Amino acid sequence: LVTTLVEEQWRYVLFVFVASYVGSWVFFAGLWYILSYAHGDLIQDSPTGERLGDGVMPCVQGATNFIGFVLFSMETQISTGYGEKVPTEECPESFGLLTIQLIVGLLIDGAILGVVYAKLVRPPQKISEMKFSRRAVICQRDGQLCFVFRICDRKWQHAIESKVTAVLLASRRTAEGEEIEKNESYLKLENDGRLVLLWPVTACHVIDRESPLYDVSAADLLERKLEIVITITGGTMTTGQINQARTSYVSSEICWGHRFRDIVEYDARKQSYVAVNERMHEIEQVDTPLCSARQLDMLKKRLQRDVKQDRLPASARQESSIIFKDNANSDSEAKTADSNV
Repeated sequence: LVTTLVEEQWRYVLFVFVASYVGSWVFFAGLWYILSYAHGDLIQDSPTGERLGDGVMPCVQGATNFIGFVLFSMETQISTGYGEKVPTEECPESFGLLTIQLIVGLLIDGAILGVVYAKLVRPPQKISEMKFSRRAVICQRDGQLCFVFRICDRKWQHAIESKVTAVLLASRRTAEGEEIEKNESYLKLENDGRLVLLWPVTACHVIDRESPLYDVSAADLLERKLEIVITITGGTMTTGQINQARTSYVSSEICWGHRFRDIVEYDARKQSYVAVNERMHEIEQVDTPLCSARQLDMLKKRLQRDVKQDRLPASARQESSIIFKDNANSDSEAKTADSNV
Protein backbone atom coordinates (compact mmCIF):
# COMPACT_ATOMS: atom_id res chain seq x y z
CA LEU A 1 0.00 0.00 0.00
CA VAL A 2 2.81 2.42 0.86
CA THR A 3 4.57 1.72 -2.45
CA THR A 4 1.30 2.27 -4.32
CA LEU A 5 0.74 5.64 -2.63
CA VAL A 6 4.32 6.75 -3.33
CA GLU A 7 3.91 5.96 -7.02
CA GLU A 8 0.45 7.54 -7.32
CA GLN A 9 -0.21 11.15 -8.27
CA TRP A 10 -0.42 13.85 -5.64
CA ARG A 11 -4.18 14.29 -5.88
CA TYR A 12 -4.75 10.68 -4.81
CA VAL A 13 -2.25 10.99 -1.96
CA LEU A 14 -3.97 14.15 -0.70
CA PHE A 15 -7.34 12.40 -0.92
CA VAL A 16 -6.05 9.51 1.21
CA PHE A 17 -4.48 12.06 3.57
CA VAL A 18 -7.78 13.86 4.18
CA ALA A 19 -9.91 10.70 4.17
CA SER A 20 -7.75 8.93 6.75
CA TYR A 21 -8.00 11.77 9.28
CA VAL A 22 -11.67 12.59 8.73
CA GLY A 23 -12.56 8.91 8.74
CA SER A 24 -10.75 8.29 12.04
CA TRP A 25 -12.40 11.32 13.66
CA VAL A 26 -15.89 10.25 12.60
CA PHE A 27 -15.27 6.59 13.50
CA PHE A 28 -14.11 7.31 17.05
CA ALA A 29 -16.80 9.96 17.45
CA GLY A 30 -19.30 7.18 16.79
CA LEU A 31 -17.65 4.99 19.45
CA TRP A 32 -17.72 7.82 21.99
CA TYR A 33 -21.35 8.48 21.10
CA ILE A 34 -22.25 4.81 21.67
CA LEU A 35 -20.38 4.80 25.00
CA SER A 36 -22.21 7.90 26.21
CA TYR A 37 -25.56 6.62 24.95
CA ALA A 38 -25.10 3.33 26.81
CA HIS A 39 -24.27 5.26 29.98
CA GLY A 40 -27.44 7.32 29.57
CA ASP A 41 -25.67 10.64 29.10
CA LEU A 42 -27.82 11.58 26.10
CA ILE A 43 -31.14 11.07 27.92
CA GLN A 44 -32.37 14.42 29.23
CA ASP A 45 -35.47 15.73 30.93
CA SER A 46 -37.35 17.80 28.36
CA PRO A 47 -38.71 20.46 30.74
CA THR A 48 -35.53 20.98 32.78
CA GLY A 49 -32.80 19.75 30.38
CA GLU A 50 -31.14 17.76 33.15
CA ARG A 51 -29.33 14.49 32.41
CA LEU A 52 -31.31 11.42 33.47
CA GLY A 53 -28.53 8.85 33.00
CA ASP A 54 -26.64 6.81 35.57
CA GLY A 55 -23.78 8.23 37.58
CA VAL A 56 -22.93 11.63 38.86
CA MET A 57 -21.12 12.86 35.72
CA PRO A 58 -21.30 11.97 32.01
CA CYS A 59 -18.53 9.99 30.27
CA VAL A 60 -17.70 13.02 28.12
CA GLN A 61 -18.55 16.33 29.69
CA GLY A 62 -19.83 19.00 27.32
CA ALA A 63 -20.81 16.70 24.39
CA THR A 64 -24.57 16.38 23.91
CA ASN A 65 -24.90 15.40 20.23
CA PHE A 66 -22.94 13.67 17.46
CA ILE A 67 -21.35 16.91 16.20
CA GLY A 68 -20.06 17.54 19.69
CA PHE A 69 -18.50 14.08 19.80
CA VAL A 70 -16.83 14.69 16.41
CA LEU A 71 -15.28 17.89 17.80
CA PHE A 72 -14.18 15.99 20.91
CA SER A 73 -12.63 13.28 18.72
CA MET A 74 -10.69 15.91 16.76
CA GLU A 75 -9.39 17.49 19.99
CA THR A 76 -8.26 14.08 21.21
CA GLN A 77 -6.11 13.35 18.13
CA ILE A 78 -4.68 16.73 17.14
CA SER A 79 -4.42 18.81 20.33
CA THR A 80 -2.45 18.64 23.57
CA GLY A 81 -5.39 19.53 25.81
CA TYR A 82 -9.16 19.81 26.01
CA GLY A 83 -11.58 22.72 26.10
CA GLU A 84 -15.17 22.43 27.24
CA LYS A 85 -15.43 18.80 26.13
CA VAL A 86 -13.44 16.62 28.55
CA PRO A 87 -13.45 12.87 29.32
CA THR A 88 -14.29 12.13 32.95
CA GLU A 89 -13.56 9.35 35.42
CA GLU A 90 -17.18 8.25 35.42
CA CYS A 91 -16.73 5.58 32.71
CA PRO A 92 -13.81 3.12 33.02
CA GLU A 93 -14.31 2.20 29.35
CA SER A 94 -13.31 5.71 28.30
CA PHE A 95 -9.69 5.04 29.37
CA GLY A 96 -9.33 2.13 26.95
CA LEU A 97 -11.09 3.95 24.11
CA LEU A 98 -8.97 7.07 24.65
CA THR A 99 -5.75 5.02 24.59
CA ILE A 100 -6.74 3.22 21.38
CA GLN A 101 -7.63 6.48 19.63
CA LEU A 102 -4.32 8.09 20.57
CA ILE A 103 -2.34 5.09 19.26
CA VAL A 104 -4.32 5.00 16.01
CA GLY A 105 -3.77 8.73 15.57
CA LEU A 106 0.00 8.31 15.97
CA LEU A 107 0.02 5.47 13.44
CA ILE A 108 -1.87 7.58 10.91
CA ASP A 109 0.52 10.50 11.46
CA GLY A 110 3.57 8.29 10.95
CA ALA A 111 2.19 6.58 7.85
CA ILE A 112 1.06 9.78 6.12
CA LEU A 113 4.29 11.59 7.03
CA GLY A 114 6.37 8.72 5.62
CA VAL A 115 4.44 8.64 2.34
CA VAL A 116 4.60 12.42 1.85
CA TYR A 117 8.33 12.52 2.65
CA ALA A 118 9.06 9.63 0.28
CA LYS A 119 7.23 11.44 -2.53
CA LEU A 120 9.03 14.72 -1.84
CA VAL A 121 12.54 13.20 -1.92
CA ARG A 122 11.77 10.83 -4.76
CA PRO A 123 13.66 11.72 -7.97
CA PRO A 124 11.33 12.86 -10.76
CA GLN A 125 10.80 10.11 -13.29
CA LYS A 126 10.81 12.01 -16.56
CA ILE A 127 11.94 10.52 -19.81
CA SER A 128 13.28 13.91 -20.86
CA GLU A 129 15.78 13.93 -17.99
CA MET A 130 17.35 10.59 -18.93
CA LYS A 131 18.10 10.28 -22.62
CA PHE A 132 19.06 7.30 -24.70
CA SER A 133 19.96 7.57 -28.35
CA ARG A 134 17.04 6.85 -30.65
CA ARG A 135 19.12 4.28 -32.51
CA ALA A 136 21.99 1.94 -31.73
CA VAL A 137 24.78 1.23 -34.21
CA ILE A 138 27.13 -1.60 -35.15
CA CYS A 139 30.55 -0.51 -36.37
CA GLN A 140 34.19 -1.48 -36.14
CA ARG A 141 36.46 -0.43 -33.30
CA ASP A 142 40.07 -1.61 -33.35
CA GLY A 143 39.16 -4.10 -36.06
CA GLN A 144 36.30 -5.70 -34.09
CA LEU A 145 32.57 -5.34 -34.62
CA CYS A 146 30.91 -3.49 -31.74
CA PHE A 147 27.37 -2.75 -30.67
CA VAL A 148 27.23 0.89 -29.50
CA PHE A 149 24.55 3.17 -28.04
CA ARG A 150 24.65 6.59 -26.38
CA ILE A 151 23.45 7.75 -22.95
CA CYS A 152 22.97 11.27 -21.58
CA ASP A 153 22.07 12.02 -17.95
CA ARG A 154 21.52 15.79 -17.83
CA LYS A 155 20.14 15.95 -14.28
CA TRP A 156 22.69 13.52 -12.77
CA GLN A 157 19.95 11.18 -11.59
CA HIS A 158 22.38 8.25 -11.90
CA ALA A 159 25.60 9.99 -10.80
CA ILE A 160 26.49 7.57 -7.98
CA GLU A 161 27.61 4.04 -8.89
CA SER A 162 26.13 4.17 -12.39
CA LYS A 163 25.75 0.70 -13.88
CA VAL A 164 24.46 -0.11 -17.37
CA THR A 165 23.30 -3.56 -18.45
CA ALA A 166 22.26 -4.84 -21.88
CA VAL A 167 20.15 -7.95 -22.44
CA LEU A 168 19.47 -9.56 -25.82
CA LEU A 169 15.96 -10.98 -26.27
CA ALA A 170 15.77 -13.39 -29.20
CA SER A 171 14.16 -16.71 -30.04
CA ARG A 172 16.27 -19.85 -29.67
CA ARG A 173 15.73 -23.47 -30.65
CA THR A 174 17.07 -26.13 -28.30
CA ALA A 175 18.68 -29.42 -29.33
CA GLU A 176 15.37 -31.13 -28.54
CA GLY A 177 13.50 -28.87 -30.96
CA GLU A 178 11.89 -26.62 -28.36
CA GLU A 179 11.38 -23.03 -29.51
CA ILE A 180 12.12 -20.54 -26.71
CA GLU A 181 10.69 -17.09 -27.34
CA LYS A 182 12.50 -14.08 -25.88
CA ASN A 183 15.49 -16.02 -24.62
CA GLU A 184 17.63 -13.73 -22.43
CA SER A 185 21.36 -13.34 -23.07
CA TYR A 186 23.47 -10.69 -21.37
CA LEU A 187 25.80 -8.53 -23.45
CA LYS A 188 29.11 -7.73 -21.76
CA LEU A 189 29.80 -4.00 -21.88
CA GLU A 190 33.19 -2.33 -21.64
CA ASN A 191 34.32 -1.49 -18.09
CA ASP A 192 31.67 -3.91 -16.85
CA GLY A 193 28.99 -1.34 -17.72
CA ARG A 194 30.25 1.28 -15.24
CA LEU A 195 30.13 4.72 -16.83
CA VAL A 196 30.95 8.24 -15.69
CA LEU A 197 27.94 10.24 -16.87
CA LEU A 198 29.44 13.71 -16.63
CA TRP A 199 28.64 14.20 -20.33
CA PRO A 200 26.95 12.12 -23.06
CA VAL A 201 28.90 8.87 -23.40
CA THR A 202 28.71 5.81 -25.60
CA ALA A 203 28.42 2.32 -24.16
CA CYS A 204 30.14 -0.38 -26.21
CA HIS A 205 29.72 -4.14 -26.44
CA VAL A 206 32.52 -5.90 -28.30
CA ILE A 207 31.12 -8.69 -30.48
CA ASP A 208 33.62 -11.46 -29.75
CA ARG A 209 33.35 -15.23 -29.38
CA GLU A 210 31.51 -14.88 -26.07
CA SER A 211 28.93 -12.49 -27.50
CA PRO A 212 25.39 -13.65 -28.38
CA LEU A 213 25.73 -11.49 -31.52
CA TYR A 214 28.80 -13.38 -32.76
CA ASP A 215 26.86 -15.13 -35.56
CA VAL A 216 24.61 -12.19 -36.49
CA SER A 217 25.33 -10.51 -39.83
CA ALA A 218 23.77 -7.45 -41.44
CA ALA A 219 21.36 -9.67 -43.37
CA ASP A 220 20.42 -11.56 -40.20
CA LEU A 221 19.70 -8.27 -38.46
CA LEU A 222 17.11 -7.45 -41.13
CA GLU A 223 15.48 -10.89 -41.06
CA ARG A 224 15.57 -11.86 -37.39
CA LYS A 225 13.31 -10.43 -34.70
CA LEU A 226 15.48 -9.46 -31.77
CA GLU A 227 15.44 -6.79 -29.10
CA ILE A 228 18.18 -5.44 -26.86
CA VAL A 229 16.97 -4.02 -23.53
CA ILE A 230 19.18 -1.36 -21.93
CA THR A 231 18.90 -0.60 -18.20
CA ILE A 232 20.82 2.00 -16.22
CA THR A 233 20.82 2.06 -12.42
CA GLY A 234 22.40 4.64 -10.14
CA GLY A 235 21.89 6.93 -7.17
CA THR A 236 21.10 10.63 -7.18
CA MET A 237 23.61 13.06 -5.68
CA THR A 238 20.98 14.94 -3.64
CA THR A 239 19.30 12.07 -1.78
CA GLY A 240 21.33 8.98 -2.71
CA GLN A 241 18.11 7.22 -3.68
CA ILE A 242 18.42 4.52 -6.32
CA ASN A 243 16.88 5.45 -9.67
CA GLN A 244 16.47 3.34 -12.78
CA ALA A 245 15.77 4.07 -16.43
CA ARG A 246 15.19 1.64 -19.28
CA THR A 247 14.88 1.55 -23.05
CA SER A 248 15.20 -1.03 -25.82
CA TYR A 249 16.34 -1.32 -29.42
CA VAL A 250 14.62 -3.64 -31.90
CA SER A 251 16.19 -4.83 -35.13
CA SER A 252 14.90 -1.87 -37.14
CA GLU A 253 16.49 0.56 -34.66
CA ILE A 254 20.00 -0.90 -34.97
CA CYS A 255 21.98 0.67 -37.84
CA TRP A 256 24.70 -1.54 -39.27
CA GLY A 257 27.73 0.32 -40.61
CA HIS A 258 27.18 3.58 -38.71
CA ARG A 259 28.77 5.35 -35.79
CA PHE A 260 27.83 8.28 -33.55
CA ARG A 261 29.11 11.75 -34.29
CA ASP A 262 31.33 13.33 -31.67
CA ILE A 263 29.33 15.86 -29.66
CA VAL A 264 31.95 16.93 -27.09
CA GLU A 265 33.83 20.02 -28.27
CA TYR A 266 36.36 22.39 -26.74
CA ASP A 267 35.05 25.92 -26.26
CA ALA A 268 37.99 28.31 -26.46
CA ARG A 269 35.95 31.19 -25.05
CA LYS A 270 34.90 29.25 -21.95
CA GLN A 271 38.17 27.29 -21.92
CA SER A 272 36.31 24.08 -21.22
CA TYR A 273 34.72 21.16 -23.00
CA VAL A 274 31.02 21.42 -23.81
CA ALA A 275 28.52 18.85 -25.03
CA VAL A 276 26.26 19.75 -27.94
CA ASN A 277 23.11 17.90 -26.87
CA GLU A 278 21.38 18.76 -30.15
CA ARG A 279 23.63 16.20 -31.85
CA MET A 280 22.78 13.49 -29.34
CA HIS A 281 21.11 11.24 -31.92
CA GLU A 282 23.24 12.02 -35.00
CA ILE A 283 25.03 9.12 -36.68
CA GLU A 284 27.22 8.83 -39.76
CA GLN A 285 27.85 5.99 -42.18
CA VAL A 286 31.24 4.24 -42.11
CA ASP A 287 32.75 1.31 -44.00
CA THR A 288 31.89 -1.85 -42.09
CA PRO A 289 31.93 -5.52 -43.16
CA LEU A 290 28.43 -6.90 -43.66
CA CYS A 291 29.38 -10.38 -42.48
CA SER A 292 29.08 -11.64 -38.92
CA ALA A 293 31.89 -11.37 -36.40
CA ARG A 294 32.55 -15.11 -36.73
CA GLN A 295 32.90 -14.85 -40.50
CA LEU A 296 35.13 -11.79 -40.10
CA ASP A 297 37.45 -13.66 -37.73
CA MET A 298 37.63 -16.60 -40.12
CA LEU A 299 38.47 -14.23 -42.98
CA LYS A 300 41.22 -12.59 -40.94
CA LYS A 301 42.77 -15.95 -40.07
CA ARG A 302 42.65 -17.02 -43.69
CA LEU A 303 44.31 -13.79 -44.83
CA GLN A 304 46.96 -14.11 -42.15
CA ARG A 305 47.71 -17.65 -43.28
CA ASP A 306 47.91 -16.58 -46.92
CA VAL A 307 50.18 -13.67 -46.05
CA LYS A 308 52.55 -15.95 -44.19
CA GLN A 309 52.61 -18.37 -47.11
CA ASP A 310 53.08 -15.47 -49.56
CA ARG A 311 50.14 -16.55 -51.71
CA LEU A 312 48.44 -13.16 -52.09
CA PRO A 313 48.77 -10.82 -55.09
CA ALA A 314 50.07 -7.30 -54.54
CA SER A 315 46.60 -5.70 -54.51
CA ALA A 316 45.34 -8.18 -51.93
CA ARG A 317 48.42 -7.62 -49.76
CA GLN A 318 47.67 -3.91 -49.66
CA GLU A 319 44.07 -4.57 -48.56
CA SER A 320 45.18 -7.12 -45.97
CA SER A 321 47.66 -4.65 -44.49
CA ILE A 322 44.77 -2.26 -43.90
CA ILE A 323 42.75 -5.00 -42.22
CA PHE A 324 45.57 -6.03 -39.88
CA LYS A 325 46.83 -2.54 -39.15
CA ASP A 326 44.64 -2.05 -36.10
CA ASN A 327 45.32 -5.56 -34.86
CA ALA A 328 49.07 -5.04 -35.09
CA ASN A 329 48.84 -1.78 -33.18
CA SER A 330 46.74 -3.34 -30.45
CA ASP A 331 49.10 -6.33 -30.18
CA SER A 332 52.13 -4.08 -29.84
CA GLU A 333 50.41 -2.01 -27.17
CA ALA A 334 49.54 -5.17 -25.26
CA LYS A 335 53.15 -6.41 -25.43
CA THR A 336 54.40 -3.04 -24.21
CA ALA A 337 51.98 -3.13 -21.28
CA ASP A 338 53.08 -6.66 -20.39
CA SER A 339 56.75 -5.68 -20.48
CA ASN A 340 56.08 -2.69 -18.21
CA VAL A 341 54.33 -4.94 -15.72
